[in-house]
Amino acid sequence: MHKQTVVIVGAGKVGSVLAKALDTRGYQLVGIASNTAQSADNLAKQFGVPGVTKAADVTQYAKIVLIATPDRRIGQVAQQIAQDGGFKAGQFVLHTSGGVSAEALSPARDLGAFTGCMHPLQSFANRESAIDTIVGIYFALSGHEQAVGLAEKIVGDLGGQSFTISDKDRPLYHGAACIVSNYFVSLMHWATQIYGTFGLSPQQASAALMPLVQGTVSNIQHLGPIQALTGPVSRGDGSTITAHLAALENRNEHKLYAELGLYTVGVALKKGTIDEQQAIMLRDILSGRMGRLA
Repeated sequence: MHKQTVVIVGAGKVGSVLAKALDTRGYQLVGIASNTAQSADNLAKQFGVPGVTKAADVTQYAKIVLIATPDRRIGQVAQQIAQDGGFKAGQFVLHTSGGVSAEALSPARDLGAFTGCMHPLQSFANRESAIDTIVGIYFALSGHEQAVGLAEKIVGDLGGQSFTISDKDRPLYHGAACIVSNYFVSLMHWATQIYGTFGLSPQQASAALMPLVQGTVSNIQHLGPIQALTGPVSRGDGSTITAHLAALENRNEHKLYAELGLYTVGVALKKGTIDEQQAIMLRDILSGRMGRLA
């Protein structure tokens, strides 16, 4: 039996994944909207529904409207749909951004729709494999009570978990997600570039580092981030850290390593593998107050 009718606005990675997942779970897709006809048609034809560039042409027929456009366009898209008569009272309008508040959907709310946010806490690198990564993930929800209630039902149908946050906390929530996902990618790129200085190709460097990454992730999963900490900071090994800093000739990389190290000192203290005196020594090295060990 079909669940409620849905329109996806935005045919990028997130919109494509949600469209496929919802269709699989019995939701009735009635249209796909995108800013280009080709992207709308490419996704819509997979479900035999209309693909349009004027979102209001299909949103008016849906009980649920999911806006999965880039963050910067959510407010504009909502305003345009409202102007075109695509929202109605009693409708549920949700966007999938991590950092944008439900206030961006005020044009729909002002017309009597229940509005909220339903952000999947997952990175979707490509559309082909992303459908396999949605089961079991967490979604951060916020907005009108009834919109949050519906979002919880959708997440449950998708096989996910959910938690609610306030709109004022969304920037911090999304910032932490970026640290874990986006900035980890940058750290991996940095490490592979370093390995390239002594002859490894990017592919070889990535292959060499990946077991270490996977082992670290496994340790975090089973032990938590504090107990999973290993390495020279955790051991209070100032000599090794000094050698690392000396080897990093690029000033920005030197600074980045030091800043990450200074944060890690605090983690090591919480783990209990170094004491306050060792922490002072490590901070002196990392901040440049101690050029070398005596």
